[in-house]
Amino acid sequence: MIGRHLDRIHQTSYLLSMTSAAPAPTSPAVPTVADPAARRRAAWLAGVGIVLIAFNLRLGISSAAALLEALRDTLGFGSVTASLLPTLPTLCFAAAGLTASPLARRFGTERAVLVALVALAAGLGLRMVPATWALLTGTVVGMSGLAVGNVLLPALLRGHFPHRVSVLTGVYTTVMALGATLAAAVAVPVADGFDSPSLGLAVWAIPAVAALLVWSLVRAPHAAAGGTGAAGHVSPWAMARTRLGRLVTAYFALQALNCYALVGWLPTLLSDRGMSHGGAGAMLAITQGAGIPATFALLAFVRATGRLRPAFVLVSVSMLIGFTGLLVAPVAAPVLWAVAVGVGFCSFPLVLSVIGGSGAGAAETTALSTLAQSLGYGVAATGPFALGLMHGATGGWTVPMAALVVTAVGQLLVGLVLSGGRGAAGAAEPDAAPEPARRPGA
Repeated sequence: MIGRHLDRIHQTSYLLSMTSAAPAPTSPAVPTVADPAARRRAAWLAGVGIVLIAFNLRLGISSAAALLEALRDTLGFGSVTASLLPTLPTLCFAAAGLTASPLARRFGTERAVLVALVALAAGLGLRMVPATWALLTGTVVGMSGLAVGNVLLPALLRGHFPHRVSVLTGVYTTVMALGATLAAAVAVPVADGFDSPSLGLAVWAIPAVAALLVWSLVRAPHAAAGGTGAAGHVSPWAMARTRLGRLVTAYFALQALNCYALVGWLPTLLSDRGMSHGGAGAMLAITQGAGIPATFALLAFVRATGRLRPAFVLVSVSMLIGFTGLLVAPVAAPVLWAVAVGVGFCSFPLVLSVIGGSGAGAAETTALSTLAQSLGYGVAATGPFALGLMHGATGGWTVPMAALVVTAVGQLLVGLVLSGGRGAAGAAEPDAAPEPARRPGA
């Protein structure tokens, strides 16, 4: 529905992309292969690599959330650090996400993702050191790698599988949810087995190394087949001049704020109400896992024309139900609230499917993804930190959860505009046509 209105984005983006005097280097492309079997092998390798990357994109976050109280008891840090730790991922997503497009332009998308995986594995491995400085430093390094992967994954799908973006968006967001569910469910038992929450965090570097080894074998598709190299760079700010760009960014910001604020503090909230650390971690796992079947059902539902708005309403209302339950009676029906919030988290794959299907090619998809994720996560970073401060100031969870109910209402309203006829129709229209950028020396 939204995709029919993106021709003006392409015109605006093209004009703003004229600032480069020479083409940037691209990833080494796979030579033209006449053998269909060889092409299938290359596609399978890229697909496996993308799935492994997706699996790693939430492991380090969910495991840290489940182990937050154990880390605090062991390392002895205070409330400010406890509020900062769940905030760091979104801060890194906002700051490091801005580097994704320049990295892809300079080295090519595939090599940029390889660098991101190195940073992820190194950062997660550093967290094995039982010290607060190692915990925070490793989180910054690892989450910066995640930030680049977050931004570039939609472009990888667009470049390697241009005709299967919607289906594979469902696959990789589902795999992300599986990784998050696994980490939330087993982080506490793994840490108990090592008798160290720091080692319980560091063990998640192993899947990152596996993804790194596989991805090192992947090459960009041949240019004739729609390679994901940096040619045809589009500035993210071209998208910021469009209605679609602004609406997608606003929606992405609100859903990310709601998600990371809740994920970062749900186990602590339930533990404060008398639930065991293991039980609270299990509720987080249910929250993450509930979105797995819901994601496939939702993305299949929206393939039909005219169903985008009902999908946006469904996920937002479900999130509102879960947040309200956690506000009013958090331990009365925790499984119900966890499932409702998990379905609400499907707003993430929903907005990613909009991003992945937008633009005239991988360059425009990367630009929209960079804009939405960098600015969106910048806003979202206030969520976990603000919730921690409100909890510390009030000594309870009523005010923090009431604030999340308000932001969930805001997400519902923005989703209605984004998916409505007027929002979709006008989304791609720039406020003013930009002047052609001059080449150096012109």
